[in-house]
Amino acid sequence: MNKLEAGVSLVIITFFAGVQYPFLSGVVASVSVFAFLTVTNFIGFLIILAAFWGELFRLTKKQALQSGLLAAEMLMFNIFSLLGSSGMDPSVTSFALTGYLLFIPLLYFLLRKKVHRRALIGTGAVLAGLLLALEADPARLWDARILLLLIAGFFFALYMVTVEKLCVNANPSILSMGRMFFGFVSALACWTAEILITGGGFTVPDAPGFWNSVIFISVFICGFYCVVQIYAQRYLSAMDAGLIFSTEVIFTLLASPLLVRVTGGTAEPITGFKLAGCAIIVAGVLIAGGVKRGAHEK
Repeated sequence: MNKLEAGVSLVIITFFAGVQYPFLSGVVASVSVFAFLTVTNFIGFLIILAAFWGELFRLTKKQALQSGLLAAEMLMFNIFSLLGSSGMDPSVTSFALTGYLLFIPLLYFLLRKKVHRRALIGTGAVLAGLLLALEADPARLWDARILLLLIAGFFFALYMVTVEKLCVNANPSILSMGRMFFGFVSALACWTAEILITGGGFTVPDAPGFWNSVIFISVFICGFYCVVQIYAQRYLSAMDAGLIFSTEVIFTLLASPLLVRVTGGTAEPITGFKLAGCAIIVAGVLIAGGVKRGAHEK
């Protein structure tokens, strides 16, 4: 894989991330998020294990610890995004979670890595485009829950920077399997604690909509997305990956009219503001895309 192929791979998984929301709507509101994470992470682990089981013979204690670190970062992202998105307008939630674009340069600074000026300009353009494309009301950005979403964005930024640092020398297949395995274990532990506190049992719905969501998320997000991202970030920086991921809203808008025929619901309306926002996002990615990976590092 070269840098171009890595970029194309990230665009492909960004497409799947962009079309996941209609499937997530099939998750029953009363289902514990930890139950959903437990099931999807476990299936995702089995998928990656089936594809790369031979790599387990190369597993080391160091790689196991690294996988556990990645799983912990993603668990924190999921918890804070859940707390912050409760009752929040979806457009504001999506915009606030994209705060990871602000935290990546900060983490680079703490790690003494340089960030090219063009990357910062492109990031600013992308954030402005997202505000338009999502038609987020700036007045609602002062909601107290925004802080929780920004914390979630920080953990996602930390995850991407950690992947960038680890995947150069570690085995991406083992990191992927380990992340899913420890993600399953940690989600199961949280689910168990939740049951002990609130009562209930280890049950999940048997409705087709729920399992359609589980299958899509398990295969394309927990399985495919996880592996491709870790492999691709061997050739692209966290900044590059974050900017590509920001185009997710474009795929959501373009695929919405087709997805409603499969999942039901209402198609996402395409307005002039959204089209303008998408154009600005693409422009921002292209501006920052002119920066070579070496320009991000000291």
